[in-house]
Amino acid sequence: MDEYKRVRGIAWLYNETGKSKGEVVSEYAKKEGCSEETAEQYLTVAQFNRSRVSLYVTAQDKDGEETGEDVTRDDSWDYAAILWNGTQAAAVQAAFEKLTYREQRLLEERNAVCMTCGRVSPISERKTFEDLAVMFEGSTASGAERAYRKAVEKLTALLVEAGALHAARLKRESVKRAKKKIAAAVYEYQADCDGEWGKIHFDFVSGTAEIVRLAEWDTMNSHAFAERTIRYIRTLLESCLPASTVIAFEGW
Repeated sequence: MDEYKRVRGIAWLYNETGKSKGEVVSEYAKKEGCSEETAEQYLTVAQFNRSRVSLYVTAQDKDGEETGEDVTRDDSWDYAAILWNGTQAAAVQAAFEKLTYREQRLLEERNAVCMTCGRVSPISERKTFEDLAVMFEGSTASGAERAYRKAVEKLTALLVEAGALHAARLKRESVKRAKKKIAAAVYEYQADCDGEWGKIHFDFVSGTAEIVRLAEWDTMNSHAFAERTIRYIRTLLESCLPASTVIAFEGW
């Protein structure tokens, strides 16, 4: 079973059974014969995929350019599990109100969530990018997707500014190919979407990652962002590496 299927498998278990994170991790580890630490990493990635980070991981052509095909599938904010709770609800609502009407509609319709009451509908009820393009006349599906991405990034930045979240902004600097497959890549990352960029080199052949430069040259806080970046990129299939994205998380 490849990593993508493992992430989707534990995501289904977590979202459909209603069990706690600890119970899901333990059950999945026993079922798949892996360590609980590994299972927890898969669940973390699954939550990232449903929250902010790889909302926009898209397929790439042979030159590494994004084709626009959504390959993450479960690209919705999981407000109920991650944000919509007593401590974060006020921050989310305040940030949401700073968005334009169009940005608010994009987020609510795409994620099947009502920001007024906090109700999260089944994932099957969310609007496709084609649906959103029809709602906003004059737009195409790709245009609606780009607008949605910008809305997500704007909301994330507002939540980071409010201290409700941490986020690492990533951009791919270069890739190295071997037999048409990505063998290595260099990513720059920015801690909390601000300040000087750090740099990380990934070797997918050996399965290693090297922090070339810490963001802000900070050996304390920035290191946590670098570790999050490494953990996230390592779980992706090489063919699904994003050209840019934002990884958001709560706490350290």
